[in-house]
Amino acid sequence: MIRCNNCGYPVINGMHTCPNCLSEMSEEIAALLPVEAEEYEYNENEIPYCTLQPISLPGEREMTEEVYEEGAEVFLSRHNTVPHDKSIDDEEQACLFFSDGHWFIEDRSRDNSTYVHAGAGIKLEPGDIIKMGNRQFEFNVKTRKR
Repeated sequence: MIRCNNCGYPVINGMHTCPNCLSEMSEEIAALLPVEAEEYEYNENEIPYCTLQPISLPGEREMTEEVYEEGAEVFLSRHNTVPHDKSIDDEEQACLFFSDGHWFIEDRSRDNSTYVHAGAGIKLEPGDIIKMGNRQFEFNVKTRKR
């Protein structure tokens, strides 16, 4: 992790904007911060992955959850989440990525309309609800045998 040069907020390496002040991040890594202790416990025989489950609106049938492997950088948009929901950006709504043993999400929408716990943070925990446009998704972390 690094600190934003504008406000000093801790920011994940590779993020394009600071989640606190929305300043553009420079390509240079200025000051590395210590990584927090591993919260997801994996053993060497397990592969961590996460799932993103769209929460169905009244009258909709249940939608399938999407599975993302560790190391994947996934750009979320209307096309790969809920294609018929026009409130989700059709280009890049958000980016979901795994870094330093944790899953993170970064808002990439044009109107800053991606929220986790109503904007409380970017580090994802199992059971977090992510809102993109008018749609909610449940985030979870799972493992499978190698």
